[in-house]
This record gives sequence, structure tokens and C-alpha cells, in this order.
Amino acid sequence: SHDAIGIVCAIAVGIGIGMVTEGKSKKAADALSKLTENIEVKVLRDGEVHQVSKSELLPGDIVYIETGDMVPADGRLIEGINLKIREDMLTGESDDVSKKADIIIPMEKIESKGKMIEQEPIPAKQINMLFGGTLVAYGRGTMVVTSIGDSTEMGEIAQHLTGADEETPLQAKLGKLGGTIAKISSAIAGLLFLFMIFQMISKDVLNLDMSGVMPFLNSIGPAKTAFTVCVALIVAAVPEGLPTMINMTLAITMQKMAKINALVTKKEACETIGSVSVICSDKTGTLTQNRMTAEVAYIDGRYLEGDGASTNSYFKENCIINSTADIEHHDGEVKYLGSATECALLLYNKDVDYRSIRKEANIVAQNQFTSNTKRMTSVIEANNEYVLLSKGAPEVLLELCSHVQKADGIVPITDAIKNEILAEIEKLQVKSMRTLGFAYKEISLSGEESEAALTVEAEAIDIDTEENNLVFSGFVGIRDPLRPDVIESVSIANKAGVSVKMLTGDNINTARAIGEELGLLKNNMRAVEASFIDTLSDEELIEEIKTISIVARSKPDSKMRIVQALQTDGEVVAVTGDGINDAPALSKADVGIAMGISGTEVSKNAADIILTDDSFSTIVKGIQWGRGIYDNFQRFVQFQLTVNVIAFLVAIISQVMGQEMPFTTIQLLWVNIIMDGPPALALGLEPVRKHVLNRKPVNRNANIISKSMTFTIGLNALFITAILMIQSTFNVLNAAPEQQETVMFALFAFSALFNAFNCREFNADSIIPNFFKNTLALKIIAVTGIAQIIFTQVFKDFFNSVPLEATLWIKVLLVASSVVVVNEIVKLVIRTFSKKDKERELELSKQEG
Repeated sequence: SHDAIGIVCAIAVGIGIGMVTEGKSKKAADALSKLTENIEVKVLRDGEVHQVSKSELLPGDIVYIETGDMVPADGRLIEGINLKIREDMLTGESDDVSKKADIIIPMEKIESKGKMIEQEPIPAKQINMLFGGTLVAYGRGTMVVTSIGDSTEMGEIAQHLTGADEETPLQAKLGKLGGTIAKISSAIAGLLFLFMIFQMISKDVLNLDMSGVMPFLNSIGPAKTAFTVCVALIVAAVPEGLPTMINMTLAITMQKMAKINALVTKKEACETIGSVSVICSDKTGTLTQNRMTAEVAYIDGRYLEGDGASTNSYFKENCIINSTADIEHHDGEVKYLGSATECALLLYNKDVDYRSIRKEANIVAQNQFTSNTKRMTSVIEANNEYVLLSKGAPEVLLELCSHVQKADGIVPITDAIKNEILAEIEKLQVKSMRTLGFAYKEISLSGEESEAALTVEAEAIDIDTEENNLVFSGFVGIRDPLRPDVIESVSIANKAGVSVKMLTGDNINTARAIGEELGLLKNNMRAVEASFIDTLSDEELIEEIKTISIVARSKPDSKMRIVQALQTDGEVVAVTGDGINDAPALSKADVGIAMGISGTEVSKNAADIILTDDSFSTIVKGIQWGRGIYDNFQRFVQFQLTVNVIAFLVAIISQVMGQEMPFTTIQLLWVNIIMDGPPALALGLEPVRKHVLNRKPVNRNANIISKSMTFTIGLNALFITAILMIQSTFNVLNAAPEQQETVMFALFAFSALFNAFNCREFNADSIIPNFFKNTLALKIIAVTGIAQIIFTQVFKDFFNSVPLEATLWIKVLLVASSVVVVNEIVKLVIRTFSKKDKERELELSKQEG
């Protein structure tokens, strides 16, 4: 009954600590539906424009959209004026997409296994289609609705979020461990019970009285005692402290991981991330900084050294005045307002006050950027002189230029000069940079025109007329740069046996360039488009994905299939993402990791971990924490199973030798409960060892009890059992007859407690280097030992014990501590021979070399 109370309390604590927020998939689906609900839409019905709710839309409706609107459903664009759509939440593509109504997108043809396969283009390539949930960044348009509700691209994503959560690798291993312990302990206890009954019958101790019910019950008294002992052994074998220890450890780790910018929303993810063998990462914001930056500038025929280099071609004015963007500085952070490309140019010229320059500038005419012209042009007036400034696609500007600016003056443009410029531009494009060209023209007006220009400026300068014979200034290379620590983090992940795959919405060339820089295309790894993934069967994908490290133009269903293929192949998969399109893969992954800064609410709700700094390096730190937690769970299992094996061995040996059990059932259960508690928690809080990233991740199908653990459990259990049986048989501590049972109880408890020190390290590692790094463990073990002495001395009736004198307690402690001394000696011998073997192998390799 005492043990039952202990078990109930342990389970209650475990459940209480384990009550954390679940139902992530449902929350993500709810967030997705809230994102687009109650939108008012302009619709053409019966020849008139009406405003209706999005939920009332039907296929075939004609819908009007303009800047700032959310697209209410999927539809075919039938008319568009400078229409740009922000589709990053769906496709992952960071640039606004120009939509064109007059284009017909052909079916995509892909060669697979020697055959040509036709399939529908991915959403990112359908520039004549609009998709529900995306945003109108610029312009206006008219579309005919083709799909609503669950039939839309967003609707299909929502359906992928309703699946049930799967078991984590840890849950599967613990379930398997519990089943194995239950089967083995029940089998051994059953055989022991039969053996004890056989002995009782052979010694004529058990004589059944069949004359009546009460006489029969009285006659089976010895059998009831044997049964109680065997049940106690089974109960002791069950590590009921494990759920409590796991929940407490995970709860504490959640707080610690929050300090390294990893907010854990599902507690099991703290450990699961340590088992991760593949990281499927988004590019924008995770591997890169999610901030367009002007990295190089080729102006006046040369590359500029430093941001503040002087130029002769109005470069700064073109960046600052011929622009509508702004940047905001707050607590050391830079926030882009407007076009990311224009903001990058402002940041490149950070040594000047762009606001005061704009304020003083007199803009007399301006043409905004359009998808047709591919440039933005402004005309400014200063001292009755006019200068036309234009920036845009370099190949477009070069066609409008008759001259080019060099450091020593303006020269006519020739084919050779043009090819030289295009060659320099190509060098940047290979490095995944977007190039932006600059041109200018000084406009001189006649006297009458000049006077007119002063009064009616806008009418005096016709940009379309003047946009010819320009002078080409140069170009800049702009890109979203890699995070400073990401290359090192990818390298650390690879050394830790974790492969990194980049699933991005970018085009294949940009993706390949970033992949080269990150080292993702080493060892014959490939970059492919998602359309190639679509041609593969599930079985083929399992094989192909082993040599694919980059998937460009990635889409939700291809990400899902990749995750499933990897999991089927036994991999533990982490997925990072920030858009709505990432949510299904985040939900399906063993560990879903969302971006806290750039991530949508849908992606955050689908994830297990939210990175508050959006940094890939935080994932690697999380893997280190996760591996440390897994090690701590193994420490507990090793510690607890050693106690269980000792209890069984002592019971079996005692019966075989014809002796009574050396300790009572209550004493056995007490040792089980006390060892399940504080010492277990102490092992669960062991600091993470640095070397955990020097090994491969644990296979998802591997047993939580490794071979070295089995060896250690067996040897320590045999050693402690030998100590107990020697004391039981020979009384080496010279205990009085009435003290013998109490000494055995104390020796069992303290031997198990000292073994907790051994369990702090694995294999042949000494406990000495890290002995004082977990001071809490030392305090807990010391308090548990003091409690054992006090309880034995004070509650002697409950434990069926007698008080022991101080000298006898010291003897018990010295003998029990020998388990630590012997372990350290054995480990030292193993390390010594292992070191000599390595030196011998090194010497042989040198001789062979």
C-alpha cells in the first residue's frame, strides 16, 4: 500500500508537470482560416459592381483587386495594370511577382527516367494566376475566380494541417523500453514464484488444508508471502519516476533554451531536436539575413572602395532622390520601409543624411517603376539646370545609353564597352546577386523654355522624350547576404552527422549559388527544382533525396513529400519555415521550427520550436541541448535499471542458496521509490557535454539502452550484488544478528546511491573532470543519503529496522563507496590500453606511409 501511494503520487506529479499546450495542428489551421475570413470583395454581378463577403464568392465570379487588397480566392487574371503580388507566404519567393493577363503558361515538360512528363507548373511560375491569401503589392487587376475554399492552394495547405501528431522517437523508445521491462520482470518474477513454491512443497513448508475456505486461506500463508515478494519485484522494476523526471527535465530545459533564443512550444521537442539527422531549411531569413544589401558598386568604370567613394555620375543622387523608400533605425536594428532594393541603396549611402538631401532636392518630374519599362526615372532641377536620373535593369538602361561614364570623363559607348559591362554583371549574377543599373542625362533648355520650366516645371520636362542618349553610370550588386555564422553552423552540423537540405522558393540559379557558398553541393550532392520531385514515385524519392541537398521553387506538397520520404528512410527530420506554405511540412516534421521575427502566425502555430532570432545557428545549439537531454535520460535509465537488476539478482541468489530475502518488501520498495526520485532528477539536470556534437545522431530505431550501457549495468549490478551477498553470508561488517537486516538495507540503498556518480559519465570517461559541474546533483545525493540515515534510525518500526551506531554507518558508507572507486580504476585501465592501441595504430600507419 505504501508503494501504491508512492506510485500514484509520482504519476500525479508527472501528469501535472506534463500539462503543456498541445493541438498545434488545429491551432495552425484555425490561424489560417482566420487570416482570410470576413474579407469584403468587389464583384461584378448582373452587370453591376457589388461588395460581398469572401465566403459568398463562387467560381466564375469577376473580382476587382487593387493595391493593399488580399486576394480572396484562386483565379485567372483577365486584366492587370502594373500588377505585383506578394506571394512569399505561399511560394517562399521573396520578390514581388509581376502578373500578366495576356500570357498563357504552357504545361511544364520534365524528363524523368527517359520519358517526357507533362504537369501543371508550380504556383511560382503561374504569372497569369492569382492565389487566395496573397497580397496585392502594387497596381490593380481583374480576375475570374477558378477555385474557392478547400480547393484553393491555401485550402490544400490547411487540409495538410489536420493530421494527428505522431510519436516522437523518444516516446517510441520509452514505450518499447517499458514493454520490455514489464515482460522480462514478469517472466523472471513468475519463474521465481514457481521456484519458491516448489521449494516450499519440497521442504514440507506449504501444506494445503482443503477442509474449508478459511483453513485453506490460512494454509497458503507462505505462498502469499512469496507472491508479495514477487509482486514487489515487478513493481520495483517499473521506473515510475521516469515520467516525472522527463517532464521536470523538459520543463527546465524549455526555460534554458528560451535563453538561447529557442522558444519551445511542445516540450518533447527539447529532446527530439537532439536526434535530428536532417535539417530541411528555408533560405530567406534563416540561412540569410532577410535584408537586401548592396554588396558591390561598379561606378564610373571601376569598383568603388568603401561606401563613401566619390563619383562623377550623380550616383548618390540616383540612389537617394530617385527613390521612394525609407529606412528606420531602432535600438541598433534597421527596418526597411518600401522597396527592399531601394532601401539597400539608402543603407549603402549611410554616410549621408538622405532625408535632408531629399528635402533640398527639387523633383520636377518622375516616372515610377513598372514591369513594362523596368526602370524608375526622376528629373531634378538645380540652379536652373535639369538632370535626368534613371535606375533599373542594366540591359534595359544600356539600350537607352549613347555614352558611358569613366573616371576620366564621358566616352561613347561601343559594343566592346557594352560587352565588358555585361561580363562584369554576369560575374555578380553567378554569385546570386541581383544587379541594378544607373544612368543620367544633363538637360539644357533654351532661354524661353527655361523661363517656362520655372513656372510650369512638370510640363516643361517630358521624361519619355528625354529618355534617350543617356550616360551609363554603372551598376550595383544586391543580394540577401548569408548570416555571419551560418557557414560555420552548417559545418558544425555536418560534423555532428546532421545533413542540411535547403528547400527554397527561389529560382534554381540563386539557390545553387547560395548552396555553393554554404558547401551544400559537396560530395556529389545536387540541386533540383520541385517539378523534378513531382515526377518521382514515393519509393524513387526515398532513393533520390539521398543525393539532393537543394530543392528550388519548392512548394508545400513537395516539402511534405520530402519530409515523409526522409522519415520513411529512418531519418529524424527538422524543418524550418516562416510562411504559410511551410506550415504542412512544419507540422509533419519530427521537429517543426518557425521563425519568430519573420514567421506568420500559421507557421508559428504549426511549429514545435520558434526561433526568436530567426538564426540557423540557434538550431545547432538546440541540437546540442537535445543530445544532452537524451544522454541524461540514458543516465537515469542506466541508474534505475542497475537498482532493478540488483533487486532481482539478490532475490534469485537468496532463493537458490536457500536463504531468506536479505531485506523486507517495504525496504525493497523504499529503495525503489527513493532512487526514482531526487537522484533521478539530479541525473536529468546534468550539464550538456561539449563532445555531444562530435558524434552522429542516435538512430530513431535504436534502443535507448546502448551496448556500453548494458555492459555497465551488468557489471555494476554484479559488483553491488556481490557486496550484498558477501555481507549476507559472511557478515564482513561485524553487525550484530539483530542489525544484519538493517545493515543489508543500508548497504543496498547507499550502494545504489553511490552508483549515481558512476552514471554521470558513459563508457570509459572518468567522473572526476565534471564532478563539480553539477553542484545540484551533489547536494541532492548528499541530502538523499542523510534522509536515508535519519529515516532508518527514526522510523525503525515502519522499515523493520534497528538503530545503527556511527562506526557501523561509516563502515557501510566506505563499503558502498567502493562501487565508485572500482569503476574509476577499471575505466583508467581501459583508457590506458585504449590509448596504447591508438598510438600503436598511428605508428603502424606512419610506417606504412
